[in-house]
Amino acid sequence: MTIKDIMTKDVVCVEPHTSVKEVAKTLYKHHLTGVPVVEAGKKLVGIITEGDIVRRDAHVHMPQFIQILD
Repeated sequence: MTIKDIMTKDVVCVEPHTSVKEVAKTLYKHHLTGVPVVEAGKKLVGIITEGDIVRRDAHVHMPQFIQILD
């Protein structure tokens, strides 16, 4: 087995200006733990994970984050 056998083929991306709340909703909706952050032309500029949101509090308080995912 190789990475290509388990990787996501229909990639869900967000843009740098996407709100933290919207990223949390996207992760939940697509059952993901992280998504690539891309600029115009699909240039990769980073990756955001659920851990980033929780660890950094990212202006989303834990009860609100849980409510988003509930």
